[in-house]
Amino acid sequence: MVIMFHSIAGQTIGSTISEYDFRQLMNRFHENGFQAITMHQLADFMEKNARIPEHSMLLVVDDRHYAQYFEVLFRKYWTDYGWPVVNAWISAFGGSDPALAGNASLANEGWVDYQSHGNSSPHIAVGPTSTDEFIRHDLQGSMENIQKYFGKAPIAYIWPGGGFTPHAVQIARQVGYQMGFTTNPRGPVMFNWVPLADTIDTQRSEWIPEGPVNDPLMVLPRYWDTDAILHIGDVIKIGEEAAAYSEKNKAVEMQYYDIACESLFGSIP
Repeated sequence: MVIMFHSIAGQTIGSTISEYDFRQLMNRFHENGFQAITMHQLADFMEKNARIPEHSMLLVVDDRHYAQYFEVLFRKYWTDYGWPVVNAWISAFGGSDPALAGNASLANEGWVDYQSHGNSSPHIAVGPTSTDEFIRHDLQGSMENIQKYFGKAPIAYIWPGGGFTPHAVQIARQVGYQMGFTTNPRGPVMFNWVPLADTIDTQRSEWIPEGPVNDPLMVLPRYWDTDAILHIGDVIKIGEEAAAYSEKNKAVEMQYYDIACESLFGSIP
């Protein structure tokens, strides 16, 4: 499960989740045996089927925040369970950003990972009329800022406002991003399995169809924090069904490997 945290404050309404409901969500994850992973772990899993915990989640906090935000809300889960968190960092303010020093300190500790979330404030979502100049300003500018101030290149682009186009995805790949994330809560992801839509759903017209992009890793879905707790059981069921299917077909797949692959890659240990 990839979870999008947009705002944690007050009461749960719209894109804001209350701190009480946030704590309930995190407790439910722990009760169901979920483990938070890093962005690099997810990339290795999606690209190479690298091993991750059976019930994994990626916690993505959108937008820039002062370090205190992570200290108050997320440090407990790093201390208690070893759960890292990803921040979708808005880099529009460059080196003069008053929130930069505190966040750089968290990055040095290693439990808050900073990934790209655009280089403009306020956000302007990418759309069909976006110019190449604007798209590259957001994609390249964000990458360069994080490289300069956080000491490492980001591998993921969290599309501001959830907006993307096939052309923007192509540019993102050229800039060097390995993954991208939408605001479409279509479901969980597995290796070689990403839920997509090819056409607009009239019931959910704000969900941009990802199929035309023809690059699933650049348009990965995210559950909204406000109702993610309602989907945990469904996600576990999907995982169990996938595991059962895999076990059912294991003998045939092993036989195929022996016939078609062993001469090239050697025997499976």
